[in-house]
Amino acid sequence: MSDKLSIMSRIGVNFLTWQRYLQKQLVPHQITLKQQYVLRKLVVKTVLNPSQIAELLYCDRPTATVIINNMERQRWVRKSKDSTNRKMVNIAITEEGRDKLASLNQALQAEEEFDPLSCFTEEEKRQLSTLLNKMSNHLQHIKNSPE
Repeated sequence: MSDKLSIMSRIGVNFLTWQRYLQKQLVPHQITLKQQYVLRKLVVKTVLNPSQIAELLYCDRPTATVIINNMERQRWVRKSKDSTNRKMVNIAITEEGRDKLASLNQALQAEEEFDPLSCFTEEEKRQLSTLLNKMSNHLQHIKNSPE
C-alpha cells in the first residue's frame, strides 16, 4: 500500500510544482490557470455550459460558477440562455477574452522553458505516456464499475 501511495504522491507533487510555477507566470496578467484553460476551450468549442466547464476543471458546479462569474466580470465571457432549453445557460468567449488569450503568449512561453519532461529521452516520454494512459484507463474502469 505504501508503494502505491508513494508513487501517487510523487505524481501529485510533481503536478502541483509545475502548476504553481505556471500560475506564478500568469500573476502579472491577472488571470488564473483555470480561467486561461476555459478561455482556450471556448475558442475551440465556441459554447459550453457550466456543468461542462465544471467537468473540464474537475471541480463542482458552484466552484465553476464562481470562476465563470469572475470571468464575466472581466468581460472575457458572456452568458446567454440556451435557445432550446431556457433553463440552460451557455458560456461563450468575448472579443476581450480572445484579446486576453493573445496577450498571454509571452507568459505561456515560460511553459516551454520550464518543461518537466525535458529530463526524459523521447523513448522515456513515450513510455511514461503509455503508462499514464494505462493508469487513466484503469481508473476510469474502476470509477465506472458498479460497486
